[in-house]
Amino acid sequence: MAKTIKFNLIIDEKPIRDIKGLQENFVIDDMLELYQNGLLQKWLKVRGFDDYLKKVESIDKNKSVIMQLIEIFNISKSDKDIKEAIYSLEFWEERKLALEKWTQKEEKTKKIIADYHNGYDVLMQKIFENKEDMPFMKSAAKEIYDKYLGIFKIDYPFFFERFNDEVPIIIYAVLMNNNMRNFFLDNEDIKNKLQSKYTLSTLSKAKNTIYSKFEIFNNRDDENYNETQAIEKIMEKIKLHTFKGATDGYWKDLEVKGTKVMVLYIPAGTFIRNSNKPKEELSTEEVNGKFLLLNGLVYKSNTAQSSIVYMEV
Repeated sequence: MAKTIKFNLIIDEKPIRDIKGLQENFVIDDMLELYQNGLLQKWLKVRGFDDYLKKVESIDKNKSVIMQLIEIFNISKSDKDIKEAIYSLEFWEERKLALEKWTQKEEKTKKIIADYHNGYDVLMQKIFENKEDMPFMKSAAKEIYDKYLGIFKIDYPFFFERFNDEVPIIIYAVLMNNNMRNFFLDNEDIKNKLQSKYTLSTLSKAKNTIYSKFEIFNNRDDENYNETQAIEKIMEKIKLHTFKGATDGYWKDLEVKGTKVMVLYIPAGTFIRNSNKPKEELSTEEVNGKFLLLNGLVYKSNTAQSSIVYMEV
């Protein structure tokens, strides 16, 4: 027969060869760990301590395991010492469980945060992929506010730079959103860039800022290409409007009440107001660079040389 390989238990960093050594060096947390991982049972078996093995294997796990081990091995300690040791063991076990729960909660939180950031990154990519779709941009701006405002509060300067050159219509979509526009307008650097580039006060600005970002505008190899028609299609697509003409001191309805607009530019000598505010009269100083949102649009002009420029919201 093959000879049984014996081994020593390690309790309190001491090698234990027999029951007496176990009794003299009994340490509660070591013994509990040895019982739970099965080494105590294996040691009792290979050492031939069958009576102790049977008792250990009969331990009721619904009761205090350590108290049963103390009784099985006839450990001579005072009730006070035993209670203090068990209290200490239970304390650290509770700490261990609490730490495990906290770790699980932390991992869950990390996953939630990772998913949150990933959702924002996916939306950013979709903005690039749908860079000619104004309805999508308005929807994306709303989704950022509804779901990712926490990131946007930190990211908005980088957001502006990320899309400023390639997807300008998302910048307009953010400006159209009452809940988000002030992130841009309250930042002096961004506000200056908006005023110099996004007012569309000239056709050249409009071409450089918006039209050149659309495929139809750049498709000049087409033998039927017509720049004016391309611009008209883009304006219709993003609901960009212009109007040029003197009104001889009278107010002219450009958009009726209920149609929300964002005014990008009005020429000198002109005035605008909301349709539902007959006493209002807003001049260039109050309008240009402010990207005002109006309910309807009423216009009064003393010049026919330049155009008012606005977008439907």
